[in-house]
Amino acid sequence: MKYQKLKMGFQVFFVVIAIGVTSSQRTIARQGAGKDPPIVKIPDQGSILGREIPLARPQKVTVYLGIPYAQPPVGDLRFRPPVTDPPVTWSDTRNATQFAPSCQQTRKFMKHEKLFRQLLPQDFEEPGVSEDCLYLNLYVPDGPPPEDGWPVMVWFHGGDFNTGTPAIWDATTLVNKQKILVVTVAYRLNIFGFFTTGDAESPGNYGMLDQVAALTWTKRNIELFEGSSRNIVISGHSSGAISVGLHLVSPLSRGKFSKAIAMSGDAINSVRTAQQELPLVEEVAHNLACFAKPTSRLMECLRAAAPEGLLLHTSHIETWGPIVDADTNNSSDPFLPQHPRDLLDSGNVNAVPLMAGYTSNELALAYIDMSDNPDDGGIMSASKFESVITDEIISSLEKPDNTSSCESKPQLVADTVLFFYRPYPPTADPAAFRDRYLSLQTEKNYAAGLTYLASRIAREESAFVYRFDYRSRTPRVIQEVPLWAGVPHMFELPFVWGLPHVFPNSNSPINWSTSDKNLADVVMMLIGNFVRSGSPSLLNVRWEPFTEETPGILVINRTISINANEIDYRALAFWNDYYPFIVEEAMNQCCNATSGAYADVGGHWWRTGIYAALGLVGCFRVGLH
Repeated sequence: MKYQKLKMGFQVFFVVIAIGVTSSQRTIARQGAGKDPPIVKIPDQGSILGREIPLARPQKVTVYLGIPYAQPPVGDLRFRPPVTDPPVTWSDTRNATQFAPSCQQTRKFMKHEKLFRQLLPQDFEEPGVSEDCLYLNLYVPDGPPPEDGWPVMVWFHGGDFNTGTPAIWDATTLVNKQKILVVTVAYRLNIFGFFTTGDAESPGNYGMLDQVAALTWTKRNIELFEGSSRNIVISGHSSGAISVGLHLVSPLSRGKFSKAIAMSGDAINSVRTAQQELPLVEEVAHNLACFAKPTSRLMECLRAAAPEGLLLHTSHIETWGPIVDADTNNSSDPFLPQHPRDLLDSGNVNAVPLMAGYTSNELALAYIDMSDNPDDGGIMSASKFESVITDEIISSLEKPDNTSSCESKPQLVADTVLFFYRPYPPTADPAAFRDRYLSLQTEKNYAAGLTYLASRIAREESAFVYRFDYRSRTPRVIQEVPLWAGVPHMFELPFVWGLPHVFPNSNSPINWSTSDKNLADVVMMLIGNFVRSGSPSLLNVRWEPFTEETPGILVINRTISINANEIDYRALAFWNDYYPFIVEEAMNQCCNATSGAYADVGGHWWRTGIYAALGLVGCFRVGLH
């Protein structure tokens, strides 16, 4: 592949659409209705009353908020898959002009989310939390829709599967400028969405099954809102992007969407096993004063607990998330019958066009949060660099159980990572160690998994990968982000959602730079084009597809380019290919295998006789999942 460098200043290639927002614009949940309140009748449920949001005349966006897509997951329905049959019904016209409560959660926000929330209009009000939270919101463009209906983008919010809400994702600007219909979804979080007993009493993955139910509702009903049931694009950021990646491999999601957008979330390396979750069963039982065994009795106790108590006694647990549930579910089909890597490698995927990407310094703000001295520039000594990486790598490795004869060498794995990431040539500059450590975090936890996903999807459909390097030119946005931190997690999202086009006033006092407004237009156009056609390219920005043979990554900055020199492809190969191999060799040197045994090696099953011929006899199961 010839990599093209597309050097175009904003004045040259930005097609700025002059659709403004009136200075009186407020957050949609609280703005006055239009003259003719829109009413839509949903078969088998009832009629809903929406709200028209006036923008620059004569544009408007119509919103329908707080539409139930499943029965409230309370009482006996707690820790069960969402119930959609029968659907939630009502007799009078339902007022769909206010957000429903967010799903049960604490308000422990990471620094990147706190900074994003500071960009929202000052009159934004939290909708509160409730266990009764399975609702979605629709943002519908104005004007006559295309013949096939408006393209639809379904958004799954982030929050590490612990927190998050659809309420902060105001799609008004994106919908108005790009003429796509946006659906934002609430789904169960933390213990309510992901607790499992490791058996059929509580199989887990309830939050993911909520998302499947929301997709089913959308596909069934979106034409009532002039949306296209044949062009539904799933999208999300962080844990929302992990969710998107998992829908690409889940048999329960097949046929429910036609494209996918994954931003800053790695589905491949974010899934645990039911076995890994078992220690939490004892902990939860102890904290709630329940018997752990039998698990049927535990679930009776947990379903009887007050939701606030459940949250209070488990809020310190931050590992909630999706699991491989093939062995926990004997009453229905599992959401994940195998690990995502196995499903991708076997070609058992819901292949659709994919757009995926990450920012240049994903965990910089998390690093600052954990720093002993946040004002020291984040510098890292050579000794701290060595010890921190060693501790992180060794703690991430799954060791053989006590009955195994396998020999493990975790230090060898850590030494391999250190060798790859130490600054070369050698230096004593503490800033260099900081930057290499943060590169490791972005490449290991985001870039490697997203590019691996793209490479597998690209075998059947088009895949497009970006890296977002643009640092806002608006002082208010970056005032708490030191220059060395670059572009951290969530700092592409103001441009995705068009926040620079909310004019400064009493509700949004930020005076966004012209450069930021221009970039927001470009980013929204890239997304809009992908949602409509499956190709994000613009007239003057040709975005080449990502393939295993030509893995081009679009770098989004003041200039936009696909250039091999901008990306460390060797680091991606290290994490995707070499690191699993070195873990196999270091952690699973076994001596009691027979020639007929099998070993799970990096997600693949190999006959150990091959390893015996090479002097690498194995009787092991690699703990990469």
